[in-house]
Amino acid sequence: MAHQVSAGWEAWLAARLEEAAGPAGHVALTGTHTVFEPLVLDGVPGTWGVDGGRLTVTVAPDAPLTRDGVALAGTSYVDGDLEAPGVTIRTFVRDGTPVVRTYEHAAPARAEFGGIDRYPYDERWRVPAVFEPFAAPAATAVPYQRDDVVREHVVPGELTFVLAGTPHRVRAFEGHDGLWFVFADATTGVSTYRPGRFVEALRAGDGWVVDFNRAYLPPCAFSGWYNCPLPPRENVLSSAVEAGERSVLGRAHPA
Repeated sequence: MAHQVSAGWEAWLAARLEEAAGPAGHVALTGTHTVFEPLVLDGVPGTWGVDGGRLTVTVAPDAPLTRDGVALAGTSYVDGDLEAPGVTIRTFVRDGTPVVRTYEHAAPARAEFGGIDRYPYDERWRVPAVFEPFAAPAATAVPYQRDDVVREHVVPGELTFVLAGTPHRVRAFEGHDGLWFVFADATTGVSTYRPGRFVEALRAGDGWVVDFNRAYLPPCAFSGWYNCPLPPRENVLSSAVEAGERSVLGRAHPA
């Protein structure tokens, strides 16, 4: 039987909807571009380039490209987010190379988005966890969904918790608000998204808590322009985690 919904649940749902389907949400992503040489993007002002490993953009004085509300002109080094009419541009560095992503506010996928299928909330899937740090951060081989990519990620330690009487141990990554991990379980590819799901572990007093009701779909569930990490072998759970997000409605699970 489901129990009382934890505090902040409705706010979390609203934030997830915005992250998935907002004007610059996952379904609005229309391009991921690795910048090795001068590049011009459709619908985006300027020419993008690389200088000393850093991303640059060169625009005309009247180009409608802004950062924090301030118009850019000439050649500027770029990091973080920029805006152009109807487009949000997000930039970051991956494997030492700048990457530019474009999110079109009027992308057809936004109008076609059918929502997120999820299990009903059940407080029993909110479980205490123990974080066991490694003596030194350890490299973990993490496969990725596309292009047979495997990347080494340095993780600070492991989380242990019990689900329906079964103990589990996973490798955890550092996140903005605590720890998080990508996992697969007995529902993966059956009733939930085939590549796996993400969930966060948050501080709770002197310990940690993992709320699997807030297990969420990775960005690649919403757009083919993402390349998401798959669960490392340490993070494959024997339990069936019948909690959290299941799939994007109307979108098939990729292999």
